[in-house]
Amino acid sequence: MNPWTANDRRSRAVLLLLSWTCALSPFIVLFVVATAAVHQPAGTKGALGPLADAHRAMMRPILDVAWSLSMMFAAYLAGPLWVLLLCIRRCRLSWKTHSLQGMTLGLGWLLIWALLVEWHWLNRIQ
Repeated sequence: MNPWTANDRRSRAVLLLLSWTCALSPFIVLFVVATAAVHQPAGTKGALGPLADAHRAMMRPILDVAWSLSMMFAAYLAGPLWVLLLCIRRCRLSWKTHSLQGMTLGLGWLLIWALLVEWHWLNRIQ
């Protein structure tokens, strides 16, 4: 017999999704930066000419908002929310899952520091 009810399984799935979203938040920021780099190639003219320029002009404000929202979530909300989920007994997952999430979060911030701060990737996009 399964001791978990349907509501328990749903709430457990939501907690799992929320905690992994917090842990993967630096990678979400890097995904937005990579998308901006693909959509905003510096000084290149594509084969589509004006159509590509109109697409780039439309995508620029969308990517700016996506960058701002993802970075604010990663920098200000993801860490405290993840720690809060650790502090609430009902929200805790296994220690292996939380340690893997912590390593993922640390690796993501290390990559942000290396790629965006040290190698100045944001300056290359503009």
